Amino acid sequence: GMPFFTNAVINLILADILTNIHSFITIVPNHSGKDMYRFETSVPPNSGEFYLRQILSSANYKLGNDRVDFAHGWLNYQIEHHMWPNLSMLSYQKSAKEVQEICKKHGVPYIQESVFERTRKTIDVMVGKESMRVFPREWSEANAVRPIKSQ
Repeated sequence: GMPFFTNAVINLILADILTNIHSFITIVPNHSGKDMYRFETSVPPNSGEFYLRQILSSANYKLGNDRVDFAHGWLNYQIEHHMWPNLSMLSYQKSAKEVQEICKKHGVPYIQESVFERTRKTIDVMVGKESMRVFPREWSEANAVRPIKSQ
């Protein structure tokens, strides 16, 4: 009867709200904050600058064990996910240490922070307290820079 229907609708609404909150926390904070770059030009896929941009515009949550990684759907490895979107989830886990070492060798920041710190930085950008960095044109590879087309 009606109580069953009402309970079902309430459960559907709550499940939708919780799923959206989880998705937001898993994905959005890893792409925003005053320490992330935004771009005004495009670059060819798989170029050196393409990979640099993936690192400079993504952050990882502190990586955990299989249980933590599962809870995030392995999207706590945003840097590796953006560099190689076709890898299996477990491959992100395996490649993270190597990417960190390469970044350290070349002085490229590899940002890895807690979900709470990343969410705070995202809120700071959302309310206008902070802004994301603009990628300097002088860092672009020669002849690889093209304006991004407006949509």
